[in-house]
Amino acid sequence: MKKIAFVATAYIKNYDGISVYTENLLLEFLKQIQDQDISVDIYTGSSVIELLKNRISKENLLNEKISIKSVNDSKFISKILDLNFQLIKNAKYDLIFMSNFMPTVFLASKTLKVIHDFSVNNFSELYSKGYLKYHNMLLTYAKYFDHAIGYISNTTLADLNKFHKINPSNKKLLHLQNGIPFKVKNYERPSDEQSLEKYKKRDLSFLVVGRINKHKGFDRILEFCEYFDKTENINSFDSVTLNIVGKQTDETTQIFKDLNLQNIKLVFHGFLSDEDLNPLYIKSHFCLFLSRNEGYGIPLVEAMWFKSIPIISNIPIFDEIMTNEYPKFDDKTNYTSSIVEFVNKIFDDITYLKKQKEFIETIVLNEQTGYEKAAKNLVKFIEKL
Repeated sequence: MKKIAFVATAYIKNYDGISVYTENLLLEFLKQIQDQDISVDIYTGSSVIELLKNRISKENLLNEKISIKSVNDSKFISKILDLNFQLIKNAKYDLIFMSNFMPTVFLASKTLKVIHDFSVNNFSELYSKGYLKYHNMLLTYAKYFDHAIGYISNTTLADLNKFHKINPSNKKLLHLQNGIPFKVKNYERPSDEQSLEKYKKRDLSFLVVGRINKHKGFDRILEFCEYFDKTENINSFDSVTLNIVGKQTDETTQIFKDLNLQNIKLVFHGFLSDEDLNPLYIKSHFCLFLSRNEGYGIPLVEAMWFKSIPIISNIPIFDEIMTNEYPKFDDKTNYTSSIVEFVNKIFDDITYLKKQKEFIETIVLNEQTGYEKAAKNLVKFIEKL
């Protein structure tokens, strides 16, 4: 029997992208190995161990081959030290799998860590020098000492080579893609009729989900709002609301400084549970994703699952997910006015609206099997060890 350590210490109560990825890949992986000769030790933080255990139990995936181990996550340094100590103490594993990059110290077992994005390299000016050095140190260690590296998208794969000269010629690499998470797939989708009906009403609702910073393009979103707020087009709507779901950051105050909107209402929700967030997706006409860089973009596929139309920036990962057929917006094409034109066309041209919705459904169909494919890739990798 092969013994695997699945390190889920990135899992937190207030979901972020890596938490969603960790939970969904773990659940699919446990499904895939039900009839396999594989045992799994799952390592997660002490503050979330009951939450994760309940999620796994809910899917009826716990059995005698699966053990869940608690890691001290009171502080980040405590988590690193306790995790490494336990991985050394408990057993020699056939593989230690980490759903994100954590520092390790020459473990006896083979390690496979997943890299999610290279925002810190692509936009180093938005991050501290210390964080950039830490990120690069982890990748350098992985290049020379980890057995393999997992990547979630072709965009991430390209950045691995671009910034760290890591490619299939010098490292074992494994595609472990993202997908549409259970937390929305288990929630009822609106019908086509319902999703079309809301565009007959003139109460325009935008939604943005993510950290409030420049990396996520929040300054671009507010620039668009300021432009739209002053155009005559806004008068064709009875009301315009921007719902904001996400964590504030050190940049938030500066981004909102001097903002003066007369016709657009901003509603701040902070962190929301799935039960509260999903209805916002359903209600919104458009979801704004004007990020400067993403490894994948889970809120994008969540929005499409609930049949809200995405307004996206022109970055590699969105091109990878949405192909070059879907409209994208950037600084070069004067995105403020282009987005206004897109919004008006969606509302005023039913043929165009249906065309975009049909296209979105093809993307949803492809993305909904993402985690299943990733889990199968991981199982095949383990079988070959």
